[in-house]
Amino acid sequence: MKVTSAMPSDATRLYQAVLRDVRAPISIRLRRAFSEWTVGKGFPPANPGSALVEHEANGARLRMERRVDCGRYVLDEPCDGGTLRTRVTYTESVPGMTGWVLVTVDQHGGDNTMNGAAQGSTQGSEQGPEQGFAPGFVPAYLRTSRITDGGVHLEDSPAVVDEHEVQRLVHALTEHRRRVPVVVVSVDAKDTDAARSRARYLSTATAGAAVVALLADLRAQDRFNQAMGAGLGVFGGGIRTYVAPFDPAEERYPYRHLPMGGALIRGEGERALDRAIDGIIGETARRTPPEDVQKTLRVVNRVLAGRAELREIAEAVTARGPAGDPAKDELFRRMMAKTVRPAPPTAAKEQATKNGAPPEGTETSKPSDQPPLSPLPSPSPGSAPSMVFDPAGLAQSVADTVVKELRTELESALSLALTSGNSGEESRGLSREIRTLAAHVAGLRDLVIERHGDDELLDQAEDDADRLAHDMETLRDEHHLLLEEYAEAVIDVHRLTERVRHLERKLAEAGRPMYGVAVEDDRFEPASLAETLIEARQRLTHLVILDTDAAATRLDVHHPALARTWAVKAWDALRALDDFAGARSAGRFAGGFYEWCANGSPGRHVIPVGMLSMRESQSVTNRPKFSDPRTFDVPTTVDPSGRLLMEAHVKLRPVGYPAPRMYFHDDAGGATGKIWIGYLGDHLPNTRTN
Repeated sequence: MKVTSAMPSDATRLYQAVLRDVRAPISIRLRRAFSEWTVGKGFPPANPGSALVEHEANGARLRMERRVDCGRYVLDEPCDGGTLRTRVTYTESVPGMTGWVLVTVDQHGGDNTMNGAAQGSTQGSEQGPEQGFAPGFVPAYLRTSRITDGGVHLEDSPAVVDEHEVQRLVHALTEHRRRVPVVVVSVDAKDTDAARSRARYLSTATAGAAVVALLADLRAQDRFNQAMGAGLGVFGGGIRTYVAPFDPAEERYPYRHLPMGGALIRGEGERALDRAIDGIIGETARRTPPEDVQKTLRVVNRVLAGRAELREIAEAVTARGPAGDPAKDELFRRMMAKTVRPAPPTAAKEQATKNGAPPEGTETSKPSDQPPLSPLPSPSPGSAPSMVFDPAGLAQSVADTVVKELRTELESALSLALTSGNSGEESRGLSREIRTLAAHVAGLRDLVIERHGDDELLDQAEDDADRLAHDMETLRDEHHLLLEEYAEAVIDVHRLTERVRHLERKLAEAGRPMYGVAVEDDRFEPASLAETLIEARQRLTHLVILDTDAAATRLDVHHPALARTWAVKAWDALRALDDFAGARSAGRFAGGFYEWCANGSPGRHVIPVGMLSMRESQSVTNRPKFSDPRTFDVPTTVDPSGRLLMEAHVKLRPVGYPAPRMYFHDDAGGATGKIWIGYLGDHLPNTRTN
């Protein structure tokens, strides 16, 4: 590892992570995770009420200090003739800056043959500085909130990427703010469990300093490699580390993103992975922390030493250049120059030439998280199209125009918006300018469409039809992805709603009924589908859940990274079904569950109707090999035969693999007055799966 100039001459930086945490307070969650780790090293649990804690155990020294909104933990562990120092410094969010945690591991002195047990997460080497792995508390801390670095979500475990999530992975790779490496683990056809094991090993060792993505299957791998292009893919059980910055369309040196072949990994096992980890962590350890972290770190150290006040942390963030900053003035001048009415078609080319390309050296933006899709014009039924155009040529023309004329201004405007502080008036002005620029882009698109209306393109109608069919397939995939994201957004809204209800109850209990009403505090956030079923059987009295625990548990075990999201959706669906059954059986509602959700009123638990399917297709219900798995044992009070085909189901994930389903039967208006849950698990077989 490289020795940084800010460190003593005998110190070597083994690990570094900058963890952005927007959820306050950081201190409680961080102290708990760090203390649980040090308890395993022989130290007593940290006292949350003490501003300063110092202990010694087994030759190691621990110091934990804090002052209101900032703090520092230092653990010194002996190695042969030297010291291994783990330092954790944090500060809460202040106006203009998200709270951060800076974690470093340094080796001071010694003969560089450290005992690996000292760190609990390091591997020894024959000579030279020791290899640093992530300190053991980091994964536990990452699980406490959505923690990021450079706009990239840092996860405590590998992110499993199926074919429908490849685009998200590509967006993360090309995120222009990304600082951490992204390690992609490919499918190993010779050992299906090996890739998962490698991904877990890499994720644990590099937690906080990198992101590890595991391609779920060959379809996901093929789609990812197609997006990467020649020379930048990963396959055959190998791994590849994509460093920042990265743009597959502009990459000239593919081997800057180091690959490691599957044969080498199979032959050397963890020794090969350790070498990869050394390079992965080295990428982050060598990086200088972001400017706001550097500025506030100096102030935090002075605050903890009693030489500065807490307010100086916020002052260090908001300190800006003079009001007449020439660079900012030039930016506004260029922005205003673009907010003009689009030129007529005859002058479009002249106007584009006049505007010119972005200045040399100006940073350009990377693809956004969800690029806008422009709808294609469609002729009315039975009429001949008045114009035929080349979609690929249209897209290229629009892209070229945006890159040459507007990309720099858009990127600069967004960057300025992020750094402009909390001034409402300035933010509204920037928002107005960005909307104007977006309208300009739409105008340029219309001009390009007109240029492509030449009669010569009529001869290419058949080719255009093929390309349009391909584009429609791509749009369907994007549509399914948006449906999934919409469902996840609804879940987030439900969580916030529950939080509001909780706060209203607290206000009512505190004697402030005008601000809230006392309601039952029934918040529950499941971590797995199995936990969801257990809680539902205890609390949801209008539901009967049949024997489906094994199917739900299989999903928890095989897809731990996704199980929590599915569990939250399943819990919301079960609560909605229970709420509906209570109202239906009491005569307060006369419709079905679909109408209950479609016409939701305040205070009613519902789910998006896009998650519901009340019927199966005839190809499923009329064929025993598909209908039998959907037929479940029920009491004779529900069905005289003791067996019932359940067609209605909740889609916990619209498409992709896996796509969990929850099948149910509505007897809320019948003899039992309950909803019967027959199945919660992976997608049951149908004409597509067979």
